Amino acid sequence: MRLEPVGGYMSSCHGDIPLGTKTDRAMKEFIDSEADRLGVSKSEFHRRLLELYRESRRENVDCPHCSETVVLDLRE
Repeated sequence: MRLEPVGGYMSSCHGDIPLGTKTDRAMKEFIDSEADRLGVSKSEFHRRLLELYRESRRENVDCPHCSETVVLDLRE
């Protein structure tokens, strides 16, 4: 699975159900800057992160360098 940037600045999210969380200032700044860099909304950035995690748990994400399956484990 490879996620590609969406054309246009501040694209809308593909979902329609709101989801909220709390975080620290450094993480908020990271999210803001990454969403800006990709030209997507913060909601779309979050959606893409969750989609990447879900696909990795399904063993559908390959390493771009060695082509091995990447499975993210958030227990650590």
